Amino acid sequence: MDENHWNLGTWRGVPVSMHWTFLLSCAWLFLITWSLVATAIASVALLALFFAHEFGHVAVLRRKRIPVESIVIAGLHGRTSHGWASGRDQMHVAWGGVAAQLVVLVLALTLQYALVSFVASPLAWTIAGPVLLVWTKLNVFLMVIALLPIGPFDGRDAWTVVARARGAMRKRRVAKAPKPMPEPQLTEAQHRALEASSEKAAADLLAKFGRNEDRSRKDA
Repeated sequence: MDENHWNLGTWRGVPVSMHWTFLLSCAWLFLITWSLVATAIASVALLALFFAHEFGHVAVLRRKRIPVESIVIAGLHGRTSHGWASGRDQMHVAWGGVAAQLVVLVLALTLQYALVSFVASPLAWTIAGPVLLVWTKLNVFLMVIALLPIGPFDGRDAWTVVARARGAMRKRRVAKAPKPMPEPQLTEAQHRALEASSEKAAADLLAKFGRNEDRSRKDA
């Protein structure tokens, strides 16, 4: 591990580390809360949120039997390195991280509702306030950042779902379109009968033209 990372250990055999830019996020939290205690609590909540995002990637990778190589936590996003994956699998992996954040958001909103309804302890709000700040408002902001279709963010792979959906709809329309009627398959005997009738019709037509021509000459 290079000097820009701190080794946090391993999780199920996968090395986990933190990049120094995560400290910038902690400083940003201090500018929001202006409290060392709230910053410390919010930093732990932010680290847990980043882990939830990366473990969302890992869950999809494990389900698809794609090897996970490493997990890195950085400033505004993390990175889960893995083995080769198809474009479709990459799309699923990208949405897995955002889906994990969405689960955290739902849990945080439920916790917030419970605290507002049943808990009035100042100590509880001192702890829960920074956590809810990170898991709700900051969580939504980070989901938007993650879904940007640029750079190292998940949106670059996640939004390929639009092109794939259009392709599936196009195939469905083609499948529903009326197909041309197949040409009838004739047997050899039918082919011979058809040729004979065609030859007879042609001979009758030529004979008719011949009689008309003779009649015209006699009239002249």
